[in-house]
Amino acid sequence: MATPLSADRFLSALKHEGLGVVEHGRWRTHNRNTHGDWGPVNGVVIHHTGPYSSEAEMVELCRVGYQDLPGPLCHGVIDRSGTVHLVGYGRTNHAGLGDRDVLLAVIAEKKSLPRDNEADTDGNRHFYGFECINTGSQPWPAAQLDAMARAAAAVCRAHGWNEHSVIGHKEWQPGKPDPGGIDMDDFRARVARHLKSGGTPGKPKPTPRPKPAPRPVPKPKPSPKPAPKYAAYPGKDFFHNGRSSPVIEAMAKRLIAEGCDSYDTRPGPVWNEAHRRSYAAWQIRRGYHGADADGIPGPATWTALRIPRTAGATEPTPNQSAQETDPMPQALADIAERTIATYLQTLLGLMAASHTTDLVSLSAWQAAAVAAMPAALSALKSTLGTVIGRSGTASWLPLRRDPATPSS
Repeated sequence: MATPLSADRFLSALKHEGLGVVEHGRWRTHNRNTHGDWGPVNGVVIHHTGPYSSEAEMVELCRVGYQDLPGPLCHGVIDRSGTVHLVGYGRTNHAGLGDRDVLLAVIAEKKSLPRDNEADTDGNRHFYGFECINTGSQPWPAAQLDAMARAAAAVCRAHGWNEHSVIGHKEWQPGKPDPGGIDMDDFRARVARHLKSGGTPGKPKPTPRPKPAPRPVPKPKPSPKPAPKYAAYPGKDFFHNGRSSPVIEAMAKRLIAEGCDSYDTRPGPVWNEAHRRSYAAWQIRRGYHGADADGIPGPATWTALRIPRTAGATEPTPNQSAQETDPMPQALADIAERTIATYLQTLLGLMAASHTTDLVSLSAWQAAAVAAMPAALSALKSTLGTVIGRSGTASWLPLRRDPATPSS
């Protein structure tokens, strides 16, 4: 008689015999101890499982049991490759009621067992149990048979028992056929050979672990698209006199860099005739002629010009409303200014020639003329604006558009 091994000691004994062991769930505390005693222990019972659909399902069945027979149904399941699956520890539902005379023979480690003709003794209390995966009629793989003998020897060695403490279920309970196809005297001889080896079978098998269920891989978030390097084409309607935008000034810099410079002064952000002439030169450079080179940017030539995006500027969008900075086109302002300047210079010349300097000196007339020039320019702008009927918009000068095909 002996006190049961601790779960850790039981596991260590199996590994010491060179067995591969897989631990399932909380096997150390999974048992039927609340339904009966566990111990004293006296031996090991070997079983076969019977028909099975898969080895993994059979291991799980032995762990959880079924409605009429709750699990665990053994301490370890030995699969056909020789791996031991630990599914419970303590009292387990494997041996059931058996013959008391057989138990006494096991305790005495007798070489021969009496016939099992009674079921009067609780075997779950007194025996460790190993279920071995086999239908009962299949051939036994050599690796599995060796593991079965090693598992039995491991328990016997830990308790100081010999091979006669190992029996088959068919030797314990009347009517049981397992383990089928195995002569138990031959099997006990296998156990004896392992016990004589001193428990040093060579390099132990690595202990496999149940493969965890694969974790769902989160779908990577799409990387944000990098900001475009070049300014987007804003549409043909964007380009009319008076339009102000940083992208127009950036366009002018690219036109100058490409040698298409029709500017008299440094170009600014307001669209004017100088911008149109310079862009027409770019269209001609790109192979466009006639109406296709009217100076109004089209998508093809705009893309080819590679105008950098302006940092901090709002990207223009097609068909956005005009944002004028001056109600009169720059060209008209230039004409008005030149006209007034010419008029005043002529007036001063006539006054000097006729010596009309009685009231004030010539220098006083010149100062007055210069001071009056902005007011005269404003009046001329207002008058011309009324004449051409602009009504405060920048659409007084009709501009041609790109041809129907988006070519330039």
